Amino acid sequence: MADPGLMFACFGCCCGHANNGAARFVRPALRRAFDAAGLQGRVRLAFSECLGPCSEANVVFLYLHGRPLWLRRINTSDLFEAVLAYARIAADAPGAPLPADLAERSFSWTGGGIGPEPS
Repeated sequence: MADPGLMFACFGCCCGHANNGAARFVRPALRRAFDAAGLQGRVRLAFSECLGPCSEANVVFLYLHGRPLWLRRINTSDLFEAVLAYARIAADAPGAPLPADLAERSFSWTGGGIGPEPS
């Protein structure tokens, strides 16, 4: 059975760099959190140099069951773990509602430009 989803964590020019206002994350720490979340075989994690909406650093893009979900300002390990917890639920339950702390960070993005205006 194919993985139902992909998760891209941006680590480009803005995301993951404290000098640009984003929390500094270390890829190995994020990978360990992902592995501990038990998502192997259900969701794949990849790191991207740039996902596009740089004004929203740190950006995570989650694609589950053919549905895109953009999340902005995932700037703490607690928020990243909340994304992982949601991915674990949504991988098994398509259309699962976003918890409030992630719903307020979701946004629409079609690509191009520097990203949506910060709220």
